[in-house]
Amino acid sequence: MQLNRFLAVAIKIGTYVILFLPLVVFQGMFFPFITGKNFIFRIIIEIIFASWVVLFLRDKSYLPKRSLIFYFVLASVAVLTLATIFGADVSRSFWSNFERMEGLLGHLHLLMYFLVLVGINRTEKDWWRFFHVSFIASLFVGGYAIFQLAGVNEIHQGGTRIDATLGNATYLAVYMLFHVFLALYYFLKSQKNAWRILYAALFLFDIFFVYQTATRGAVLGLFGGLFLSAIVFSFSAGDKRWRNFSYGAITLMVALAFIFYFAKDSKFITESTTLARVRNISIASDDAQARFHIWSMSFKAFKERPILGWGPENFAVVFSKHYDPRLWSREPWFDRAHNAVFDWLIQGGILGLISYLGIFASSIWLLFKKFSAGKTSNIELSVFGGFLAGYFFQNLFVFDQLTSYILIFAILAYLNFLVAKDNATQALTLKFSQGAQYVWSAAIFIALLSSIYVFNIKPILANASLLSALSSANSGNFEEAQNEFKRAIDLSPLGRREAREQYSYFATLIASRQEIPEAIRKSSLDEAIREAKLQTEDSPLDARSALFLGSVYDAAGRSAEAFEAFKKAQELSPKKQQIIFLVAQHYIQQQNFDKAIELAKTAADLDRTYADAVKNLISFEVYAGKNDLARDEISRALDSGMASAEDLKNWGSIAVSRKNFTLAGELYMEAIKLAPNDIQLLINLAATYYDAGRPDLAIAEIRKAIALEPKFKDQGEAFIKEIMAGKKPK
Repeated sequence: MQLNRFLAVAIKIGTYVILFLPLVVFQGMFFPFITGKNFIFRIIIEIIFASWVVLFLRDKSYLPKRSLIFYFVLASVAVLTLATIFGADVSRSFWSNFERMEGLLGHLHLLMYFLVLVGINRTEKDWWRFFHVSFIASLFVGGYAIFQLAGVNEIHQGGTRIDATLGNATYLAVYMLFHVFLALYYFLKSQKNAWRILYAALFLFDIFFVYQTATRGAVLGLFGGLFLSAIVFSFSAGDKRWRNFSYGAITLMVALAFIFYFAKDSKFITESTTLARVRNISIASDDAQARFHIWSMSFKAFKERPILGWGPENFAVVFSKHYDPRLWSREPWFDRAHNAVFDWLIQGGILGLISYLGIFASSIWLLFKKFSAGKTSNIELSVFGGFLAGYFFQNLFVFDQLTSYILIFAILAYLNFLVAKDNATQALTLKFSQGAQYVWSAAIFIALLSSIYVFNIKPILANASLLSALSSANSGNFEEAQNEFKRAIDLSPLGRREAREQYSYFATLIASRQEIPEAIRKSSLDEAIREAKLQTEDSPLDARSALFLGSVYDAAGRSAEAFEAFKKAQELSPKKQQIIFLVAQHYIQQQNFDKAIELAKTAADLDRTYADAVKNLISFEVYAGKNDLARDEISRALDSGMASAEDLKNWGSIAVSRKNFTLAGELYMEAIKLAPNDIQLLINLAATYYDAGRPDLAIAEIRKAIALEPKFKDQGEAFIKEIMAGKKPK
């Protein structure tokens, strides 16, 4: 029994330590705000989960009590397991990467965390301690954020949106949102005024930080969740004082909403970062339209794999295949749909979404059922009902990460406790003798050591090697960088994709640097090509992998192989303009101008608001000597305001390089109309006239330049003398 007590205390301490992980930032790691937190979380979970298994083998009372919530959580992980096995990229689905640290491996650790919480916290007092430790941790996080507001600590994303030690304002917002509702919950449950004052202070403290993050989804989710809590509380409270309290809260929030609406153009709102962002919410905004495009892509992909989806972490495949060309102005690659519903449809199909929504639906239903039966109070129903609604709403615009997962699984475990505490614990079907317990404990210990080594130690070493490689590359120690890249790739599948991509980028950067020994440049390119090829084999549906392979081939001067890789990338992502232009550029190199222009026009026509795509098309047409096509496109670009004098000058230079002096002259003259005071354009036009055999016109343009800029007189007169002497000015 002494050992049981020791294990129980150790496990609880482990769960408390986890609550302080939001404070962890390891600058010495690749993705310092993500990886350090996750590795510590996984190591702690593996240790306390193994300890919990040993504990319940010795004492069945530590087995979890179960409810529909419990079973839906299990079902969600079971679906993700099947989706991983039958998905588009098993390795990526299981391991994820350093940037996200999720995947099936991450969800298995979260499931272990949930099981431990359900099993070890058996009384209301246990949960009170747990959540109050979380309050303490949130005070430290908030304290760091205060120093950011004061200008003492750096805001990691820049600007004014605080992110504390989480590295992202959105992550901080949802972290504080959890604590707002927990503070409200304990405020309503407490019978002592001193504690109520403390909870009220925490409540306001956390609301302040949600507001300061200026995260619109979280702000609206918080407001809506609190409003719903107040409405439910007003209908369910038996005490008249509490009903009046909720009526007051409802009145205040309605008044605030009306004030905001009618004062939305006031200076106070327009100059407030948070209120201005909320004010500017519109379905017509670029941000909203981008989300709609991504969600539309997600739905198309879901229809291809409706049952189990594409597997965790495979949104990049979906993004490539169903890329909407209207997203050209956004970041080039998305790995999330930024909407929990669509993310679950992609990673787990309809079964995944049902299990995810089932967690929320079962929580609300069971709370209502227990309240109707008089086994829980209206406080649980109103506060957690409002919280789940607010949390779900904000998750329609973002995605979860470790800090939010830690708290949502904790609250789900607590709700399971509330609705299942009267249930009998099911006994194990097998009885274990003391000797068998020792054998099982030894086996669990060996499995624990293996797990920590394979799933944590090796990936940590790989992460350190990758960061070391980047550091060595930046400091000019290229041979060491090469060795560290290879070590990072070989150590663990976790982060291997990122290490290969970074290695490819490194090899392409040093390929043309003659001051670096040829042996290093050649071996780096050879190794990078080998790894990039392996990545395309590991992820055959990922256009990004083919794109990196083509880039390294290009850097190595292996144009034919680069061309094939880029064509493969285009096959996997047929509407991504960036890839289309790479293929078109290779057709240009092959002198297949018609095919190059055909592809370039396809890319430009995908979205005519993409100015660079139109300009690339014109460059190709000018280079190919398709004067009429170029004139038509340039005319359209000028009419739309898309082309500038600088663009015309660039196209003129291309025409000159191709000895297309007639078109070059036209382009320079058109540029001069837009920038009449630019003497360089006059000089370029003069040079074009000279090359075209019209020295008289060249001299005339130089005289215009002299008249425009007197300081140019001496140089201009010298040019004129050289021209009159039959020499081309230099």
